[in-house]
Amino acid sequence: MEVMARSRWLVRSLARVPARRFSTETADIFTIPEEPIAIERVDAQAAQQQAQRQRALASERDAPAAEDATERMIRKMRSNMLNDFVGMASTQSRHTTFRPFKQRTQPIEPHQLTLSHLLAATAQLGHSRTHVQRSYEPYLYGTRHGMAVIDVERATLPALRRAVQVVRGIAAQDGIILIVGTRPDLHATVRAAAARLGDNGFHVSTDRWVPGVLTNASKLLAPAIQLSAPQNPESGDGSEVPNTAKLASQLYQPDLMIVLNPLENSNALREATQCNIPTMAIVDTDVDPRAVTYAIPANDDSPRVAELILGVLSKAGQEGLRSLHEQRKSFEKRERSRKRRAQRS
Repeated sequence: MEVMARSRWLVRSLARVPARRFSTETADIFTIPEEPIAIERVDAQAAQQQAQRQRALASERDAPAAEDATERMIRKMRSNMLNDFVGMASTQSRHTTFRPFKQRTQPIEPHQLTLSHLLAATAQLGHSRTHVQRSYEPYLYGTRHGMAVIDVERATLPALRRAVQVVRGIAAQDGIILIVGTRPDLHATVRAAAARLGDNGFHVSTDRWVPGVLTNASKLLAPAIQLSAPQNPESGDGSEVPNTAKLASQLYQPDLMIVLNPLENSNALREATQCNIPTMAIVDTDVDPRAVTYAIPANDDSPRVAELILGVLSKAGQEGLRSLHEQRKSFEKRERSRKRRAQRS
């Protein structure tokens, strides 16, 4: 009976308890979530937070070391980025870069000539648009700020490669090449190029072209030939001096004339045309390219352009002379072998 009484008293006391004591906060403790939280995810988040705290503590303890590590990481990323872009960027290096201070003494080979060399030498710059010849329009790329821009890729580079083939072929046939450059800043370049061609290269590096050097050579060059004839070792046997006028008019005619400033040497181009001598010149926008046999569209006012183009042409002449010497050696070798066979027989 006592047990029954106590249970009734407990039920009545619980019924008298206000409903506000059983709030939602107390009830949430006993509720089971619909989706249980993954233990692995909780552990990973805790590990990340712990690692972040450790890095923060390490950075606070050793700030200089952290800065050095960051700097090394940035440099490594930059190096990797540059290595990735190597294949997509230009292949130009310190060995292929245009060096204007070496063009006079160490010109580049013809096969090494690139568009970068011509652009670095300012070969694309022309004169004012009002001074451009009408026949020069096919060689222009456009205009900028009223100045004409030469199409170096489609006009200058192909013309220069063709000129290289012409000079190489003339030198390989033992031809004489005359180089004309009458401006004071071109004298050293002209002399250096003529020296590379050896006995096949002549130059006119005075202040102006003397009229009649080609058309009136029999009278103009005869005294000079007569003075140089006794010093010739082939004529040291005391024989008579040959007819200097005939030599001047026949033997001293060049096979090719290269003009660096054609606007100031129009008389030289006219004389070469009258004597049927092919001409080659650096033609600027104010010069008619039809007056030259092999026109090279480029800026003729820049000494760098003249040094670059003339250096490439002289190197091509050296290649032709080397092939000529090889042909002569092979011919002499065949002749010696033929004579030996003839003596044995």
